[in-house]
This record gives sequence, C-alpha cells and structure tokens, in this order.
Amino acid sequence: MASREYFIMRKDEIVALALFSDDGQMLDYSRTFTPHMMEIAPLAYRTMEFEGMWLKNWWKERSVPLTRDQIKIFLDKKGYSKPAEYLIKNLGLSLTDYYWIKEPDSNLNWSKVNLFENNFHEDILISDTNNSQNPISYSPNSSLQGDIEKTWTIINGERYLIKGNRSPLSSESINEVIASEIHRLQGYDNYIPYQLIKIKGKAYDYGCMSKMFTSTEKELVSAWAVCTSQSRDNNISYYEHFIKVCGEYGIDTKQLRSDLEYQIMTDFVMSGYDRHLNNVSVLRDSKTLKFIRMAPIYDSGAAFYANRPFPANIREMEKMKVTSFASSEHKLLKYVKNPKVIDIDKLPKGEYIKQMYMKDSKISEKLVDKIVEFYERKIDMVAELQQGKDPFRRKKVSI
Repeated sequence: MASREYFIMRKDEIVALALFSDDGQMLDYSRTFTPHMMEIAPLAYRTMEFEGMWLKNWWKERSVPLTRDQIKIFLDKKGYSKPAEYLIKNLGLSLTDYYWIKEPDSNLNWSKVNLFENNFHEDILISDTNNSQNPISYSPNSSLQGDIEKTWTIINGERYLIKGNRSPLSSESINEVIASEIHRLQGYDNYIPYQLIKIKGKAYDYGCMSKMFTSTEKELVSAWAVCTSQSRDNNISYYEHFIKVCGEYGIDTKQLRSDLEYQIMTDFVMSGYDRHLNNVSVLRDSKTLKFIRMAPIYDSGAAFYANRPFPANIREMEKMKVTSFASSEHKLLKYVKNPKVIDIDKLPKGEYIKQMYMKDSKISEKLVDKIVEFYERKIDMVAELQQGKDPFRRKKVSI
C-alpha cells in the first residue's frame, strides 16, 4: 500500500510529521517533540496506557464513525473505502478545533483552508453542494462525531449544524428544542438553542438546527480528551479527575462543578441517557490554551427514552444504563451536591412537552402521554431529592 508523509498542524504550527496510507490510516509518526509542540498538540490519549499509539488513536477517533446512520451508503457513493480516507481527503479539518494535515511541500496555510472563514462542501444529509467560489474547498463533515446523521451548513454567512433522527419519529430533534426551553426558563446562560426544521426527503417530520459556538478564538476540547490527557488515580472517579485536570488548565472549578451538576439534573428530568464524554466539553482559548468554561450544553436529543423501552418501575429505572461519568442515573445523582441548582417551579409544564411531541404526525398520543407521565414523575423525584430524600427508595412502586 502506498504511503505519504504529512505534517500534523495546529493552525500554521507543526505538531508532528506522520506517515499515512492512501486510505487515510496513520502508520507512524515522529517521536521527537519540543515542549512547545507538546503544548499545542491534541490532548487526548497522552497517558502511558496509549504510549506509542497516542497520535494514531487521536487520528482514528477523529474520523466520522461508521456507526453513523447512512454513512456507509455515503462513503460507497463517493468512492471512499473507509472513514479515514474521507478524513484525509479533507485534510482532517474540523469546525471545533484548529488541527489539520498538509504535505511537506504544500503551499497551503491555515488562512486558505480553515473552515471557520472559508466556505465548504455540504455533502451529508442535505444536498451535495459547494458554497465556495474558491477551488480549494473541503468538508468539515469528515471529522463530525456522533451516530446520528448530521451536517454542517452555511446560512447567510453563519455556520449551523443540522441533525436528523435515528428513527422515523422526530423525537430526538424535539428533545433538543425541549432542552433549550428548559434552559431558557431556568435562566441558565450556557446552552445551545435548537430549532426544528424540515429536511427534504426524510422519513421523519423534523430535524433540528443549532448555531456553531466555536470560533477562531475558542475551540472545543472533549471531556474524554481531558480525561485521557493525564493518568488517573484508581481511587479517583472520572468525574473528579475531569474537574482536577480542567483546574490545572485554568478553569474555575467551582463554576465547572455547578455547570456539571446543572447538566446532570436537567438530563435527569429529561431521562437523558447519552451524555458520554464527547458530549461534555470545555472551551479553550486559542492563544493562551487555557480552559475558559465548560462548553454550552449540546446534544440532549437522546432523552425521554427515545429509541428505548420505558422502565416498568422504580427499581428498573434505577438500573437503566446511561453513558456518562457513571453507569446509571442513580449513580450520577450522587455527584450532585446541590440538587437545588435547578428550580422545579421554572420547568416547562407537561402540557408543553405534549404540545411539542404532537407536532410529530407519526407519534401516537398514547406514547406522548407516557412521555409526559415520566417527565412529571421525574420532577417529583427531583423535589424529593431537594428535600434530602432518596427518590429511588420505593423499589417496588410501578410507574
């Protein structure tokens, strides 16, 4: 298999020299790093556990996942053998950070290729278009993470993320809008607003859209990257390890704890189950490399048991698996020191939840009533938690 060398770049600074196969796999990379190179290099996978595989793991995880809905069909249509080939053809560019690759003899630079300021291809989910008058044009979708189908697009000069759903129902998109309303009513200042949109040719009624919250001054660093950037003591949870490392990068840990507790509580109210460590992030200053604050809350669509069965009772609810800093809602709640971080009197009423779900022509009213029932039950459980009680104590109560 043929191979080529590329510089791994952060804007116009070299991080490393790497060898890639034609299908986008990183075969090897230089092991000599100056202190500055290490400072600007990607944070993820730096621990001894990944020694010798550090940048390879980072590059592999950068590709759009094969579990993404419709991605295999897209790759076949475009003639890509695997996601890594799609990634390397687009120079590994992203709209969440400043990393990319270029060949040593290339005259490309950050100003010519970065997607924050240059137009780009929209080649997934919506029509295959090219918004650029510049012949040098790439797609940010080759590095776009997550299993749900989605695409970046440009509307009136602004960058937006458009997302679909995993089923013919619009549940996940509706959940994003409900989450936005919860945060608005709570007066919380650190979330991404979503709105429903129609996407031509899809089985579901609605997708959703949100505005880009990164920029040439602020980039995104996932909690997973933070947690794997330093070794974790076995007696410290990933939750505390995340806070500790963020503190070392300059973040206000008191504010971070408050943001995390608020996110856990609002996810609990919505029965959110997919707050994995790439759905929790921090914003980093592009010049100082210091962490600013936890990133605005995003990706709240996997909630209200969308694509999951409803639990039959409290015991079953307690055991329901979530992907996050803990394996269940019950365990996640143990991290919350201040359950009054949300005001239950300012949560949307059940009627609003029903009104939003009834926008979907494919969902039954019986299912919507069940969703509202669970939502209202969760609010009652939050009230119990705020009174110092264990909301899971009645193990045999059916719901």
